[in-house]
Amino acid sequence: MAKTDIATPIRGFFEQHLLSQRGLSGHTVLAYRDALKLFLEFVCHRHRKNCTALTLEDLTADTVRGFMDHLERVRKNSVPTRNARLAAIHAFFNYLASIEPRHLAQAQSILAVPFKRQTRRVAEYLEREEMLKVFAGIDGQTLQGQRDDALLRLLYNTGMRVQELVDLDLKHLRFSRPCSVRIFGKRRKERTCPLWKETVAAIKAYLGKRGVRMDEATPLFINREGNRLTRFGVRYIIARRVSKAASTCPSLLTRRVTPHTFRHTTAMHLLQSNVDLNMIRSWLGHASMETTNGYVEIDLGDETQNAQVVGKTDPVQGQRRMFLAG
Repeated sequence: MAKTDIATPIRGFFEQHLLSQRGLSGHTVLAYRDALKLFLEFVCHRHRKNCTALTLEDLTADTVRGFMDHLERVRKNSVPTRNARLAAIHAFFNYLASIEPRHLAQAQSILAVPFKRQTRRVAEYLEREEMLKVFAGIDGQTLQGQRDDALLRLLYNTGMRVQELVDLDLKHLRFSRPCSVRIFGKRRKERTCPLWKETVAAIKAYLGKRGVRMDEATPLFINREGNRLTRFGVRYIIARRVSKAASTCPSLLTRRVTPHTFRHTTAMHLLQSNVDLNMIRSWLGHASMETTNGYVEIDLGDETQNAQVVGKTDPVQGQRRMFLAG
């Protein structure tokens, strides 16, 4: 391998290692691509070289540490984002060491760059009354209102991740009893989540307004241009609906509500409805029971709220009544 040849291992890393050998999802590959792109830009600026002139010898442990500092100070990246970038760099140098043993010492020094410890935030979630106010503020007479109502109800019903939501097609929904949605989660894991009749009704009303047949292989949620809704579009919808609801529910002004807030809300309301932890884990698609147990710790400090939860004898029906009850 020529001294200046940095392109060959990078190409092999993406085309052979990540895709052919590890079979990672497209989203993971894109995240790795962005991390290495930012890293190479930083190295070019640091060594005052064009990218085509970089060598593997330019990629040192000190450079990686400088890049981590750059991400936090200049790009204002959070600790989780910083660690995700470092994980991508570690993955590349693990691969490099396996195909070019002469770079083993260099790879070892970079793999020794540690991940930064982070403070775990307490997951924020919405109370039942706050959820009711968000739904009440949506005008269900317009196509946009029906879309937003169906989208938010589906998020709350399933607790799915935002990427899982935007990837949904009509064919992933089952409207015959038992109504359900097929979700493709992280690491290509598939799960099925039941749908409440209120969620089904909202989705059918939205699809009827769009004029699509139930058997069409088309995106479930689209934007005004008719294209598949993006993660950023979902964030915008949530921010707009929560902002509107805040006029009648001041407590929402203190909340930072994201798509993941709905996921936490679903988990907490299932827990408060006395749903078994294993069921919650399956419902949300958690890879580890430890993640699900985290909601128990949050709920322990709110015994008063637990005493007021409706419908504990029937978990699914109980949660349904929670967000419908006035």
